[in-house]
Amino acid sequence: MQNLFHKLGHHGHSASDRQQYPGAGNTDNHPQQPPTDGGSYNRPPPNAPLPVYPQPGQAPPGPGQGPPKAARVRYHDKMQFFHPRGHQHGVMRDLGFTGVLDNKIVWTFGDTLMGREGAAMICAVDSTSIGNMMSPMTAVDTALWPNSDNVKCFILPTPEEEADGGLSVYSYGGTNIMEIAPNHGVIYYLAIHRPGGKERILGAGVATVKMTQPGNVPVSTRNGQKMWNDFEPAWGDVGAAYDARGGHIYAYGHGPKTEDNELSTRVFLCRVPADRALDVGAYEYWLNDSREWTRQRLTTSGAMGSRKLEQAHAVFGWMAMNQANPFWSNHFNRWMLVHGTSWGQSHVMVQTADALEGPWTEHGEVASTDPRDGGKDGMRYCATGHPEFDPSGKTVLATWTRNNEVYGATIEWE
Repeated sequence: MQNLFHKLGHHGHSASDRQQYPGAGNTDNHPQQPPTDGGSYNRPPPNAPLPVYPQPGQAPPGPGQGPPKAARVRYHDKMQFFHPRGHQHGVMRDLGFTGVLDNKIVWTFGDTLMGREGAAMICAVDSTSIGNMMSPMTAVDTALWPNSDNVKCFILPTPEEEADGGLSVYSYGGTNIMEIAPNHGVIYYLAIHRPGGKERILGAGVATVKMTQPGNVPVSTRNGQKMWNDFEPAWGDVGAAYDARGGHIYAYGHGPKTEDNELSTRVFLCRVPADRALDVGAYEYWLNDSREWTRQRLTTSGAMGSRKLEQAHAVFGWMAMNQANPFWSNHFNRWMLVHGTSWGQSHVMVQTADALEGPWTEHGEVASTDPRDGGKDGMRYCATGHPEFDPSGKTVLATWTRNNEVYGATIEWE
């Protein structure tokens, strides 16, 4: 089976592919009407509920008892995307995280291609869509390249990177957007350099995000190229969570690449006061073996005042976690992780914890990522949950990637 650690940002396209970025012309080959339950894609129906991303204490305690078990699983067809004018267009993508910003669901994706399987052109290394509370497996692409119907990159090169080749040699992988104040979001990403198709992670960074009005376009502003280096964990490349009670952001990242790859198959944790997310000196790092936080940065060498990164510091062990962000379950009154492992044929699993640093309790598989073919259909990864579609927590939407398409299921808990 294929190991998928560090899949985020590693999408296997050459630098020559990226030179097509904004793309030429209209690749809309699928003019269809939006689904009838989705309403208008330019404005939501008047009775559409506003999305709420759950937080502890936000709702009365839920009735969930015992370990989470699936009572029913309803599988969905692959996700569909729509042009701002309302017609469907052919888009293929991977990953698929969500957050709520300015009262709107924002999906963040990895590689984004226009066209269809076997006849698609990459137009963005990462992108966004605006979700639909009334139709969770559809979204509208509000961010397009100028004078084109092709989807635009979300995280863009710095001026220095642009002068060094821009999107022909650089790419970025962002996870979920967390809103820490009205219309003020934070996102973690990897900065990746790929000259001549040779890929190297430069490190992890943080960007702020705001929603433009009108237009509903999420716009990111980077805090320099990166904040951490390639000999530190890739903070946020797994996912991140915001706990409004203590005002901290928690960022989960795979370890750095080493000769034996033992660190990169494990997941580490840091946290920061949300209003200081751009200050690398404000972060604390979790030592899981001693159950304590340290201000020392964790590096492969432990040099220059840092602390040597050890396998025992990991919050999730060998191959246990691919990419997913924890969220608060109002049903179970605990933090929940709907996720997959780092193996390419993982199904949807669930873990819970009373605190974001754990200890996390595993509850096993709750849904299949290949319900039709019994586990034989290709590589499947980035299983993650989307609690804003049902803030009660009685159900949760889970999605995953298969063959550059995003699929999903709604899980109803016992």
